[in-house]
Amino acid sequence: MIPKIIWQTHENKYNDLLPFQKNITNTWKNLNPGWEYRYVDGIERSNQVKEYSEFLHKYYLESDKLHQSDIWRLVAIYNNGGFYADMDSICVETIQDSVNRNYKEEEIVCSPIGFQHSGINSSNFGAVKGSKIIKSIIDSLFLQYKEIKLEEVKNLGFGFPENYTFSEICEENKNLVLFNKEYFSHASEYKTSFNSNVEVVFNKEKVNYQTLCTNMNWPIYYI
Repeated sequence: MIPKIIWQTHENKYNDLLPFQKNITNTWKNLNPGWEYRYVDGIERSNQVKEYSEFLHKYYLESDKLHQSDIWRLVAIYNNGGFYADMDSICVETIQDSVNRNYKEEEIVCSPIGFQHSGINSSNFGAVKGSKIIKSIIDSLFLQYKEIKLEEVKNLGFGFPENYTFSEICEENKNLVLFNKEYFSHASEYKTSFNSNVEVVFNKEKVNYQTLCTNMNWPIYYI
């Protein structure tokens, strides 16, 4: 069973996030009552990777922020289990309700092949603690990094090798994967703004999120 933990990360401390970013994180908190929400800033993220592996941390430090997040999310989910969500994604349905419709104790839950690119995107996914698939992904990254000079890390392309490896190994083990993208919305507009006037599913009923926040007395932050 995948632990009821939601993971997100950004460079800043949580209290220093912009109002729209806090509103985004609150979709994950509000629509998943009883779940643990863990936000990790840039400093803590680096520490967690270093604690997992000094070798991996060397490549982490030479990577840009996007690659750092790609590396860290694998370590965090492997060590603890739970669901990772990009900061430019919102929750639109209670995870448990969405996943449980078809869940058969699969090791990983992730978006289907072809969602946003030709493979499998690691922008939003969940896994059991100690997932063998996630461990295989990390182990593969170790081997690939050994072939890459540290000074060349900054020149690596978007998503390479972390997301490419995630996609490849998940496809190889798709009998242990539940493909589901119904519980989240991932869009470039969420990098700069969030309009709370969106439809979500809560308690298995469709409802306007802004109305729901008002009825439940959940805060909405404004500039």
